[in-house]
Amino acid sequence: MRVIAGVEPALAAQWGLPDWARSAGLITCTSDDALFVALDEGTKAAPVEVAYARSFYAGSSYPSGPLSGEAIGVYAARDPDEIRVALDACVATLAREAWFYAADREGKLAFFPHVVRATGTYLSKQAGVPEGAPLAYLIAPPLESMVALDAAMKAAPVELKRWFGPPSETNYGGAYLSGSLDACESAARAFAAAVVEVARAPQGTGDARGAGDALGARPGGPAPSGNYRVLATGERLRDKPEHLTHLVDDESLVEKTHPRIVLRGKIDLLQQVVLDAQCAADADGARGLVGELGEALELLRAFVGSEVTGRPFPSWTLGGLGAPEIRYASHHTWELFGVPFMYPSVRQGPVVAKLQLARAVAREAEVALFAAFPEPDDRSDLKLFCNRLSSAFYLMTTKYVAGRYGGHDQKGPVRGWKPPAKESAK
Repeated sequence: MRVIAGVEPALAAQWGLPDWARSAGLITCTSDDALFVALDEGTKAAPVEVAYARSFYAGSSYPSGPLSGEAIGVYAARDPDEIRVALDACVATLAREAWFYAADREGKLAFFPHVVRATGTYLSKQAGVPEGAPLAYLIAPPLESMVALDAAMKAAPVELKRWFGPPSETNYGGAYLSGSLDACESAARAFAAAVVEVARAPQGTGDARGAGDALGARPGGPAPSGNYRVLATGERLRDKPEHLTHLVDDESLVEKTHPRIVLRGKIDLLQQVVLDAQCAADADGARGLVGELGEALELLRAFVGSEVTGRPFPSWTLGGLGAPEIRYASHHTWELFGVPFMYPSVRQGPVVAKLQLARAVAREAEVALFAAFPEPDDRSDLKLFCNRLSSAFYLMTTKYVAGRYGGHDQKGPVRGWKPPAKESAK
């Protein structure tokens, strides 16, 4: 490393230093991609710009001199103190986290399955992502990089931002993949697993594994161990990471953004909303409504058990009505209760407001259910229940407005609602 306090102007122009910069920091490094990640970290530590960053030809095994390494980077800044802060951050990143790994026991097959948690100004421009976005920076030898990128993109919802086709200056290949932090980490694990799989069986002629094999074992090494298994990659883990959760058991860890986990969050929210409506009905003295909302809560708890275990959803009724009766009643509220299609208003009070909120959340849960089980015939039992549940909440609203649940001094429709004249109703 070296810091130049005031770069000669003609050289500054050739190096690509911006007009406002007069100082430069230069660094060479054994591994090019590790350096590029580390240079990016320096842009987050100080107001500097990466003006120049290039790999050398032939790779780290054939440097031009004992201090050449495999790559060079140049920082530009207004003064040398800013350069020094950036270089300190760069070196710290190289020492603590930006490394190549070995896929074989001999340590000859090197690859780089790195995740940048938040990009700085340099990598965000290189990858075409917003500053601060996560990035999977994945590099491997030629064939390994192509097979492993396929595995990475199948394992997580990531977007290919830039592909480095082999041969590069160092005869490697790879890509930048963007997505959520969890998605980038899953993609990097699958990338690493696929590289290790190639190292295990270099001349394998079977179909490449879509998500690679389990990490942890090198060729000829012990079998992977750990109580937890990542469903997408088959990776075995001794400890459960915070960004993963159980789909069913320890053998099926998935990201917390998995569609079925999102669905469970919606159902959990719906239960709390129904409980809130039940409390409002209890305070109002509408005992019949309290009971029907209690039935809805029990059915939602059964829904969770059925979705997690895969068991069929049991036959059900709500308020004495099955699925066909709820559908009919929700479409004939005028004939049954003297209440036409209604728009809730503030004058109808908190019970109506909370019932309508439950209906809206139930419809959100139904959308999440179809996202989790997109096939038409997949979990049709749960889909039927979820659809009718939102109708049931609307039905409860009209029955409450019609005075069918009683309540404090309630002998008819609640205050603030009047049925239309019979002529207009027809």
